[in-house]
Formats: sequence, structure tokens, C-alpha cells
Amino acid sequence: MLLGKPLERFIARRSFTWVVGSLWLGKEITSKKTEEVMDIILRLGVDHGPYVSGAMNTIVAARAGKDLVSALCSGLLTIGPRFGGATNAAAEVWFSSVKESKKPADVVEEYAKAKKYIPGIGHKQYRIDIPDPRVRDLAERYDGGRYLNYARKIEAITTKKKPNLILNIDGAIGAIMLDLLEREEKLTNEQITVLLDAQFMDGLFVLSRSVGFIAHYFDQRRLHEGLFRMPVEHIFTPEQ
Repeated sequence: MLLGKPLERFIARRSFTWVVGSLWLGKEITSKKTEEVMDIILRLGVDHGPYVSGAMNTIVAARAGKDLVSALCSGLLTIGPRFGGATNAAAEVWFSSVKESKKPADVVEEYAKAKKYIPGIGHKQYRIDIPDPRVRDLAERYDGGRYLNYARKIEAITTKKKPNLILNIDGAIGAIMLDLLEREEKLTNEQITVLLDAQFMDGLFVLSRSVGFIAHYFDQRRLHEGLFRMPVEHIFTPEQ
């Protein structure tokens, strides 16, 4: 039984995204828009190359002869505030700031005084004149509500300080998902708070990127790659 219905009936003529969203929310998704945007989020996050820590850990474990589950877990355990774990943190900033009617400039100032980066803001590669195509594609799927608008106001301030302090994919997903949960799924502030406390937003990244990690594992096994060793020239040895 899933949400009070037999499995066969629950999944009948439903997409994988709809099943995921419904199970995670604890109720059936009612909006086609929610399903569509969640689907593009899951597809956008499947992989970002072999260079990121999660993919690298998976690859190293695979080349050490570890099994699929062990290699996947190795990659997943690197997810955190510096890699893939900023979506929920960004959503918490947008949600609490809007709920408390904070001015975007005040939020920027608070983080500046604390010498901290705002979750969901900033990218090493993209900047205001070279936007992240993933954010553009996602925004085109949903015109957004008050949370995406709020995040954009934050971005308008931060990009005046540095051009690369743009709204990144984590921040965009956090804002758009908040808008979907509120406008499309009619969740209350209390219900959204429960989801944020449970790191609902980060679940999207974990599920999506697991596909990419598994692909990297299969690549290494298919290519019969041997044990990985760090190249000597990449190792710094201080002089005695």
C-alpha cells in the first residue's frame, strides 16, 4: 500500500517524478506544474562531470574494487554544505526572510557583516553576463512566485558587488520549489517548515545525482580501470 492505495493502482499511468513527489509530500501531487518542474530539476541534477567530489569518490571506490552500493555511498557521503547540500539551506533563507518580511538589502548586509556567503548565491564559472543555463532552463518552466522574486532581488544586490554572485542552481531550485509547494500544492507555512527541517530540498539532489554516481561506477567497471593513485606531481611535500 502507498498512501492508502495498492501499489499497482498508485503507480498506474503515473510518472516516476509524480510517484517520488507524492511519497515525499505524504500526499498525492495535485498540480501538473509541480510534476513538470520537479521532473526538470531531477533531470538537471543527474551529473556535473567526474570532477566534483561525489563523482570522484565514487570513481576512486570503483577503481579500488568496491561494490556498487559501497561506491555509491562513498560518493553520497561527500554531499554537504560545499557540494550539493546548499539547496535546502537556500530555501530556508528565502522562506524565513519572506515570512519575517525582511528587506533583501538587510539579508545581504547580515551575511556581509558575518562574512558568510548567502546559500544559493554565487558560482565560480557563471556570472551575471554568462548565466547558468540550468537556472535559465528551470526558470522558463515556471514564472515563479514570491520566493523566486525575492531571491532575484537578493541577486540584484549581490551582483552589483561581484558579477559572479548570481542566483545559482541551488538557490533557484530552493525558491521555485517553495513557490510550487505554496502556490500549486497549497501547503501551509507549518507544513513547509516540516519539509525544510527534514531537508526535503536536498533530497532532490541526492536522488538525482545518485543516477550520475552509478553511471560513473558502471563506466569504471566497463573500462576495467585499475586502482587509482594520486599523481606524484599533485602531492605537495614540504621541505624538511
